[in-house]
Amino acid sequence: MSAALPETWLFDLGNSRAKAARLERGEPVDVLALDWERPDFVAVLRDALARWPHPTRVRIASVASAERAAKARAALDSIEADRIEWLRTPRSACGLTNSYAKPERLGIDRFLAMLAARAQAPGACVVVGCGTALTLDAVAADGVHAGGVIALSPAGMLQTLRGATAIADSNPDAFAEVDGDDTAKALQAGCWASAGALVEWFVARARKTSGAQHVWLHGGWAEGLARWLAQDGFAATLLDNAVLHGLAIWAEELNT
Repeated sequence: MSAALPETWLFDLGNSRAKAARLERGEPVDVLALDWERPDFVAVLRDALARWPHPTRVRIASVASAERAAKARAALDSIEADRIEWLRTPRSACGLTNSYAKPERLGIDRFLAMLAARAQAPGACVVVGCGTALTLDAVAADGVHAGGVIALSPAGMLQTLRGATAIADSNPDAFAEVDGDDTAKALQAGCWASAGALVEWFVARARKTSGAQHVWLHGGWAEGLARWLAQDGFAATLLDNAVLHGLAIWAEELNT
């Protein structure tokens, strides 16, 4: 009889949500996602985890605030401390090389998303995360991170405009997500067009400098960005749960 494989749990603690999954045959399975703001966050996560086999290893990738990370710690209070590892962005892993002078300063979510993208297809690529922020990273064919930029996502732009202007005072529906007035449509168009233009510029530069062949989108607003880009015939591929998939790839290497 073969020995049971070690049970590994994976956590992607993002700015808006926490995701968890089990590692099975190199893939994240039983994925669950929780909004940080729900009042019963700790209880719901703890109850969900109680249904999983007790882990040998817990690998956590976090860009969340200390307050939110504490919620995840509370939900994991029944797991032995020496089985839990809070990962830092490495210099290199799984054929991907971090080009930052201080490697830990590259967001671990960005690093893992690049790992996931490289596992999908060979060659140079661009990885775009569209969530709380808009992140764009180029990866050369040899796996070296070839540079990146960070900006506001379309949702972030709208929030900034709402807080920094008086538009809503005279246009009550200006920031409606759907069926808004003409001002709402102008705001939506401006923010999505800004994000789309940044993506198109970054990809054009990456194709020139590193021969980028593929463009991958992930994050909570990735589908909306893909639709906007498609209006101009710009093709990009959605990569669901990119951070968890990258974490699964790295965890497999760490477990060997």
